[in-house]
Amino acid sequence: MNLAGVDIGFSERRRSNGIAVLRDGKLECALLGVQERDAALRELSNVEVIAIDAPLLPAGSPDTLVRECERAFSRGPFQRRCKPGMSHIRGTGRTLRAHGTRAADQSPPDVKVVEAFPNAFLGVALPDEDFRDLKIRRGKKFDWLYERWLERGLFRTFAPQIASACETERNHDLRAALVCLMTALFAATDNCFMVGDEVGGYFCLPPLHLWAEWARGKLAPHEDHPRRREEDRRSRPSRL
Repeated sequence: MNLAGVDIGFSERRRSNGIAVLRDGKLECALLGVQERDAALRELSNVEVIAIDAPLLPAGSPDTLVRECERAFSRGPFQRRCKPGMSHIRGTGRTLRAHGTRAADQSPPDVKVVEAFPNAFLGVALPDEDFRDLKIRRGKKFDWLYERWLERGLFRTFAPQIASACETERNHDLRAALVCLMTALFAATDNCFMVGDEVGGYFCLPPLHLWAEWARGKLAPHEDHPRRREEDRRSRPSRL
C-alpha cells in the first residue's frame, strides 16, 4: 500500500506542515511550507489513501456549521482527554477548516481522503490510569499523549510498519504526520471507526476493539444521527 499522512499548518513564516509518505515499504517525512504542501499533495497520484489532520467537510458547508464529530469529543471524559478545537469558531478554527478544504482540493481526485484527529487516535487507546490527575499546559496535549504511547510501546502494536520512525521522531509536526499516516493505514483496509455524520464529515479512528475500556460506549449514538448507529454496528474487530 502507498499511503500519506499530512499534519496541516498555516504559518506563512515557517514550515509547519508535516507530511509522511509510505511508498513500497519506504517511509519519507518532510516539513513543508503552505505552497510546498500544496505542490506535494498534487504529486501524490500513486497513493491510495491520504489522511489529513484538518477539518474536512462536504462541499458547500457554511463556515458556521457546528460539526457533530467535534461535539462528540467535547463531551464526557473526552472533554479533558482529547477534545478538538471547534472549527466553526472565528480565527484559528475557521482558518484550519479553510486549509483542510484547500489540502483536500489539492489531492488527486482518484485518491481516498479521510480526516485524521491525532489527539483522539492516541487518546482512546490509552488506559484510564494514564489520565488520572491530568494536568497539561495548553497546547501540549498531543505531545503528552504521544509520550504515553512511547512508554507503552503502542506504536509497535498499532503500526509495526512505521513503529521505529514513530519511536525516534522528536519533531512535533512530523510526529503528528506519522499519526495521520497510521490513520491512513487503518482506513486503507476499512479497519476503522468513523465518528460524525454526512453533514459535517467524519473523524477516522481506530476500530473500537482497540479503544481502552473507558472510551468504549462513550459515543452513544443520537437519535438524529442514524448513520453513526450503523457505523457502530459495522465496526469490524480485525487487525492490520
